Amino acid sequence: MGTGRAYVGTVSSRFAVRAVALVVVTTALACTSGRSSSAPTTTSTAASTTTTTTAPTTTTSAVTPVGSPQEAATDFVTAWRNGDRAAAATIAVPSAVDAVFAAGDPGSIQNRGCNSPPDGSPVLCVYRTGPGELQVRVAPSVVGWYVDQAIVSPA
Repeated sequence: MGTGRAYVGTVSSRFAVRAVALVVVTTALACTSGRSSSAPTTTSTAASTTTTTTAPTTTTSAVTPVGSPQEAATDFVTAWRNGDRAAAATIAVPSAVDAVFAAGDPGSIQNRGCNSPPDGSPVLCVYRTGPGELQVRVAPSVVGWYVDQAIVSPA
């Protein structure tokens, strides 16, 4: 016959597994039992905030790409020079529009040109402006080109 130790060890393992399972279940119940019915209301409030945050995405979809990188950059810079934020938003993403309009009046603008990367790559156009150097990155899309980034570096 056996010594009984193997049997006791097996019982101990089974007991340990059940004890751990009981602790996990008890902890889970303790965590959920403290929740009140106001939790879904908080989730709804967060969803409302997310809906508000979605509004700029609608503005982004209003971007209308144009035929060339130079045309996109020129239209964007011209809109900034004219103080026409709405026109800038038709060719650029909101963060690019915000960047140039936050820099203030562009003053005198000098086009320093655009680079010539491989086909399908973003193009970088540089301008000298009153507030500093403006770098406009123009990205390709399926239907044309649009401004996806603008950085004004102080003079």
